[in-house]
Amino acid sequence: MNRFLKGIGIFLTLVIVGVVSAVAVIALLLRQEEVRVPDLVGKDIVSALDTMNQQGLQIKVDRREPNQTVPKDAIVSQTPMPGMGIKKGRSVLVVVSQGPSEFLAPKLTGEQYRKAELTLRQSGMQPPDIARIWSDTVERDIVIGQDPPAGSPLDKNGRVGLLVSLGRKSPVFVTPRLIGRKVEEAVRTIDRMGLQYRIASRTTASGVPAGERTVVHQKPLPGYPITAETAIELIMSR
Repeated sequence: MNRFLKGIGIFLTLVIVGVVSAVAVIALLLRQEEVRVPDLVGKDIVSALDTMNQQGLQIKVDRREPNQTVPKDAIVSQTPMPGMGIKKGRSVLVVVSQGPSEFLAPKLTGEQYRKAELTLRQSGMQPPDIARIWSDTVERDIVIGQDPPAGSPLDKNGRVGLLVSLGRKSPVFVTPRLIGRKVEEAVRTIDRMGLQYRIASRTTASGVPAGERTVVHQKPLPGYPITAETAIELIMSR
């Protein structure tokens, strides 16, 4: 019995040692497969491919874009960054320069929208993408911002996004009930609200005393939402 238990103990010891050794070997292999990402920025794509092959890594072009300072076919940026550790066989994403662009985004911020659109068309660029927002500080139809910023390189089919002001958002009023009131009273009510009005007349309606100027109809009708730019039309009796 003691001999049997002793054999079991030796067997378990050997199993544990084997497992620990296997884990150590795997960890060592994994560490050996990890390499540092080389610095590819500024290198031409062919040289970068050679460098990556020597490191056991791959290179993948994410996109190509115009660049005013980096020569054509040279790498502008990379992901992951230089010096980071990655496993062999993995890819590094790069952005490759198309060289200087003939098209640079013009300065459009502060310009009237129609003028900005005309500037882009005359430069041979695509019509802009437009977004509009209310603004308490910028007049209506003035360009608040642009993307990309002025001076940024664009390819021939590139678009500039414009953020255009809608101007100050007008408060909304509810048209008061003015029908049946004397015209002078109706006008005072409209003035107190800071709204505009127009007065028209029609033949005295039935039941309205002759000579008394009374509102017999109004446009818009009572309860209708209006802004300060909307004039209320008062139709009075005569």
